[in-house]
Amino acid sequence: MSSNQNIQTDEQFRDNIATVDKSGKRIWIYPKKPSGKFTKYRTWLSYVFLLILFGLPFMKINGEPLVLFNIIERNFIIFGLHFVPQDFYLFAIAMLILLVFIILFTVVFGRLFCGWICPQTIFMELVYRRIEYAIDGDYNAQKRLDAAP
Repeated sequence: MSSNQNIQTDEQFRDNIATVDKSGKRIWIYPKKPSGKFTKYRTWLSYVFLLILFGLPFMKINGEPLVLFNIIERNFIIFGLHFVPQDFYLFAIAMLILLVFIILFTVVFGRLFCGWICPQTIFMELVYRRIEYAIDGDYNAQKRLDAAP
């Protein structure tokens, strides 16, 4: 076999989507319920972050909320700093700095960020997937449920 043929056989996985079979029917992926010592730590850390994410708008400094995004009245408060439309350039610069920080942090500590403190992961694993497990069960129960008539 020549090296060109070898490359073609090694690259055939690129010709189809892993979650679609030959007839075009979707192949479902069933997540296994994680367990272990680090999962417990991540769960407790996620509870703290959920409390922060849901509690942030209700925390007050000097009678004003810690975080407020009132688009209709054009009133923004971020960690006690009051922004109005005239301050948009400051807000834009601060958001760009935050975005660069998130990108750099993710480059250096990507697995840590994405697995432990990313809001999408926290909501997916601690909220939505828990609801899914409560309704459909773990991955074995979900497979049986989909195979049932």
